[in-house]
Amino acid sequence: MLFTTLGFLLFFCLVYLLHWSLSGRARTISLLVTSIGFYAVWSIPFALHFLAMVSISFAAIRGMQNVELPSRRNLLAALAILANLANLLVFKYFYLGIVSLHHIFPGGQISVGAFNRWLENTAGFAEITLPLAISFYTFQLIAFLIDVNRGRVEEKVTALKFFTFIMFFPQLVAGPILRYQDFYPFIDRPQAESEKIRRGIYLVLQGLIKKVVVADNMVGPIQAVFQAPEDYSGLSCWIAAAGFSVRVFCDFSGYTDMARGLGLMLGYEFPENFHAPFLRSSLRELWQGWHMTLTMWMRDYIYISLGGNRRGVVREYFNLILTFTLVGAWHGANYTYILWGFMHGVGLSIERWLGSRLASRKTSADMLQADDAPRTNRSGFWSQPAAGLFKTVRAVFVFAIFVYGAVYFNSASVGVAHRFMWQMTSLAEGKTMPALAAIVGLSAVGFFFNALQLRRRAPDWSPRWQYAGLLALGFLAIVLLGRFAPGSHDYIYFQF
Repeated sequence: MLFTTLGFLLFFCLVYLLHWSLSGRARTISLLVTSIGFYAVWSIPFALHFLAMVSISFAAIRGMQNVELPSRRNLLAALAILANLANLLVFKYFYLGIVSLHHIFPGGQISVGAFNRWLENTAGFAEITLPLAISFYTFQLIAFLIDVNRGRVEEKVTALKFFTFIMFFPQLVAGPILRYQDFYPFIDRPQAESEKIRRGIYLVLQGLIKKVVVADNMVGPIQAVFQAPEDYSGLSCWIAAAGFSVRVFCDFSGYTDMARGLGLMLGYEFPENFHAPFLRSSLRELWQGWHMTLTMWMRDYIYISLGGNRRGVVREYFNLILTFTLVGAWHGANYTYILWGFMHGVGLSIERWLGSRLASRKTSADMLQADDAPRTNRSGFWSQPAAGLFKTVRAVFVFAIFVYGAVYFNSASVGVAHRFMWQMTSLAEGKTMPALAAIVGLSAVGFFFNALQLRRRAPDWSPRWQYAGLLALGFLAIVLLGRFAPGSHDYIYFQF
């Protein structure tokens, strides 16, 4: 069930009434049952498969908590992590492996078509289908296993709370990626607070507008350019790539808004997943505001585990590039995603190297300057506008890098991506993309929502004005959805 459908609205109303009419263990059981049902609507076999993977991880966790020898805990953790990674690799990357082997041995019998024909003849189904949300729940399971093994989970893990934590339906399908401290300790004690419910409704309405009104209306014109980039002008390609970046932001952050809003209405607080990424003046800051739960997961469990910046400059840059290459691979089984992640890893490494060089030069200049020498006043009237202008130029440059890399993210193949990039780089002549004005206008709306995230907290209005504001926003959402909803599109991150 998509969050944007009437069916889900009816489902959530029933869940909401049931949730607050129960208490204690019965409430948690109801959450687990409804979450399993929510997933099973897509596929009952994959729901059973999901339950099996959660059961394997739970058995390993209980084993780790019941043994004292570190070597046995490490073994149990390693086996469970390998089981989850093998599950992810088979379902998500098996076909990429076949394609790679076909490129290495082009004259052989190895191909996706040959494998699918063999699969249909022997097993009765035509292809391996990717289970919904496999990347998200795999990372949550692995994080929990590692945290238990590192001693960060002090309480005894119970089956009911653990299964509810992993399968909780608002964030199950496309995040945010939760960790133990984010949600697990609070599962059996949700807080029924009017402030949370008001904030939850606001986030749901905002997410609906971002997803349905902005993101969904950008799909058709943008995809037309990506399907045949050589037919369109370089300027149209730039606008299409920028529009795609804004579309992903509105689609994914809109889903996150709704997930967080639904969680708040049920009494739970989820971590923020986006924080104004397009207004950042460095790649590092951009990634600190984009898909934050994935970035922090990769930092804590991959980058730091590889040694981070503790083993020399060369190793630091290698760790950074490898981590972001894995970020790209996490998004999908295509060389385009891997190149997208690799590009950002290289960009972050160059940025870090330049930053260290500039810092060392500034330190040297400060040391050479005499203590009694006159110093430049950097806080005057003219320096502030100049600094603001410089920061804006940097933010535009960083966004342009992100947009350029987004071509890899949305292209069907590396060849298509490179043709698209050539049109952008050469500013070639060609057709104007369809609905150009609409894409520019919707992109501006997307930037407005991006800027809204700079506010750390909602305005401190009285409850009367908050209710009036929610009523006005609800009316606006109904009008916009009724006028501009183009039809239901899956969330882009469902495929991951």
